[in-house]
Amino acid sequence: APNGGEVWIVGAANNITWTKAGTIANVQLDYSTDGGTNYTNAIVASTPGGSLSYAWTIPDAISNTVKVKVTNLADSSVADTSDSNFAIKGSLTLTAPNGTELWLVGESRNISWTKTGTIATVKLEYSIDGGTSYPNTIIASVSSTSPYAWTIPDAIGTQLRVRITNTADATVFDTSNANFELAGSVTVTAPNGSEVLTVNGSQNIT
Repeated sequence: APNGGEVWIVGAANNITWTKAGTIANVQLDYSTDGGTNYTNAIVASTPGGSLSYAWTIPDAISNTVKVKVTNLADSSVADTSDSNFAIKGSLTLTAPNGTELWLVGESRNISWTKTGTIATVKLEYSIDGGTSYPNTIIASVSSTSPYAWTIPDAIGTQLRVRITNTADATVFDTSNANFELAGSVTVTAPNGSEVLTVNGSQNIT
């Protein structure tokens, strides 16, 4: 492992594992991001071959064509690689709105998130049916630097959710964990204080 088909996330710790036959004191671990054409990226120069496992903190080397190679340090002809490609991907975590918020139509609110790995731009959308569908685009592409100031639309409801997606890879996304609410608002402008009203007189309430 990884032997093909896995998706490993930048910053996570995943175990590279192998088996061996015979005495192999130490091995070298490298990885390729071009499907095994080149293994120029070192994971570790030397680790005990008998441990059969190495905890790898996944680097920011986003690619869908990654392979790992294990090589006997005493004899480079003794080596093996992942049977097929696996993927290294970044991640997105939406932090606001994440559920239970009450936001008002017309005000400016920050959509915020965290990310791991190189992600240039993101797409923001919202749902009014609790996340069943996301037909409403907030912005099709914006810098992945959080936050984004959203002017709240007239989409009054109690089942709102936001989705954030990597524009370069739609499989990297996150949504609000629970529903939040959008509501309208009213503001009394008159009488608004200091007026003197006369009994039986006419006064506009606005």
